[in-house]
Amino acid sequence: MTDSKTSMKHLFLIRHGKSSWSDASLEDWERPLNKRGQRQLTVMAPALQGIGAFDGAVYASNALRTRKTVEGMLAILDEPSLAQRITFKSRLYTFSGDVLWKWLRKRRDKSAITLVGHNPALLELANRLLRHPIGTLPTGGCVHILLPIQHWRDIEPETGALATCLKPAWVSYTEFQRKQSGDPGKKANGTSLRNLGLSLPHLMDRLETLESPAALGFDPEFLHQYRIIIRKVRAVLETLFALSGDKALKAPIKRLRRQARATSALRDLDVFNEALADWLGDAEFQDALQASGAVGAFRERQRAAQAAFARHIDTREYRDDREALQDFLHSRRLEAILGSQDKHRIREALDARIADHNARLVALSDLSPDEDFHRLRKCLKRIRYLADLDRALPAAFRKDLKQRQTILGNFQDRQVQLSLMLAYQQEADPEGRLSSLAERLSGQKQADRQRILTLDVIDAPEPVTRTGRARTIGV
Repeated sequence: MTDSKTSMKHLFLIRHGKSSWSDASLEDWERPLNKRGQRQLTVMAPALQGIGAFDGAVYASNALRTRKTVEGMLAILDEPSLAQRITFKSRLYTFSGDVLWKWLRKRRDKSAITLVGHNPALLELANRLLRHPIGTLPTGGCVHILLPIQHWRDIEPETGALATCLKPAWVSYTEFQRKQSGDPGKKANGTSLRNLGLSLPHLMDRLETLESPAALGFDPEFLHQYRIIIRKVRAVLETLFALSGDKALKAPIKRLRRQARATSALRDLDVFNEALADWLGDAEFQDALQASGAVGAFRERQRAAQAAFARHIDTREYRDDREALQDFLHSRRLEAILGSQDKHRIREALDARIADHNARLVALSDLSPDEDFHRLRKCLKRIRYLADLDRALPAAFRKDLKQRQTILGNFQDRQVQLSLMLAYQQEADPEGRLSSLAERLSGQKQADRQRILTLDVIDAPEPVTRTGRARTIGV
C-alpha cells in the first residue's frame, strides 16, 4: 500500500451483498442478506483481501444488510486487526453520491479508505471521481480507485484512475455461470449445420465475457472455459475447411491457434499449483516442498504468467483478432460455407475423426513416445467438439467420449506436472529433496499410460446415409 508521501490515495467502494425483499413488513434499513448475498461474501472476501481492500480504514453504512456484509467478511478472513479498523456510520446509509462526496472530503485517513454502502450512491461517487466512468456496480462488487492527492479534501472530479473492478461473477465461475444464456444453436430447430450459424457467434460472444475474469485469475475455471471455447470454435472451422476447402477459413483458424498458444503456459501453471496445494497436505511431501522453495517459486511463476495473459488480451493485436473473428462468425461468407454442406457432413467428419482416433489408439504400445498419447488426446477433443454439434447422437456415446477425455487429460496433466517438477529440481533442488515426489509422479504417469493402452476403440454411432463422395478429414 502506498502512503501519503507518494501523493496517492486508495479508495475501495464495496456494495453490500444481495439483500432480501421477502418480508414486506421490514423497513429498508432492516432488510437482511439473502442466500445469494451470503454466497457473495464467501466469494468476495478473499479476493478483496488480496487486492488490499482491508489494509486501511473501513467505513460502512449501519443498515443491516451492510453490517451483515462487513461482519460476514470479517468472519471469513483471518485478519485479527480488521475489527478495530471498522466504523459503522448512519450518515453512510444514503443513496446520494453527493452525500458521500462531502463525507469523503472530510476524512483525515493517511492512505486507504474502504467504504461499504449502497447504490446508486457508490456508483455516482465512483463515476464522479473516475476519468472513464463504469457502467455498473453489482451487489457484492468493488471498485478500487487511485487518486493522485495528498489529502482527501483535495479530491476533484474525473481525476481518479480505475485500478480494479471486481464483481462476484468475475471472481467465481459458479456465480458467472448462473446468469449465462444457453447456446441458441442447441435450442433451435433445424439441421446441425444450420444451427452452427447460431452456435458459433454465441461462443464468440461468450469468449468475450470470459476475458475480464480470466485476466483477473481469481478462479482458474474461467481460463479453462476460455480455452475450451477457442478449441471448440477452431475444431469446427478446421472441419469446415477440410470439407469445403474454402480459403476464407484459414485466417480465423490461424487467429484461434495464436490465442490458444497464448494461454498454454498459464493453464499448465494453474493445474500444477492446484496439484501443489494437494501435495502440501500430504505429510510425506510437505516438508520437502517448503524446504525446497517450490511452493513460493511456482506461485510466483503463476502470478507472472497471469500478468502476461492480462497484458496479452489488452494488446491491439488481440483486439484485432477478436474483432476479425467476431466479424467472420457473423458473416454471410460463413453462412454460405455452412449452407454449401449437406446435413450429413458433420457425421461424415465425425466418422473420419473416429477412424483416425482408432488407428492411433491401436498403434500405441509401451514403446510409443508421450507425443503419440498427446496426439490421441487432441484427436479425441476434436471428436467430442464435433459430437456436441449433433444432438441426435446417443447419450451413451457422449458419456464414453467424456470418460475417455478424462483419462487422457489426466495423463496430460501428469506429464506437465512431472516436467515442471524435474525442471525445478535441476534448477533449484540440488539436494534432491523433491526426488520422492518426482518418482511418485513418474509412477502415476506410467499408470496413466497403461490405462490408455487398455482402452478399446471407439464404436462409431449408427452410420448415416451419405450423399456423394466422402472426403478425408485432415487432423
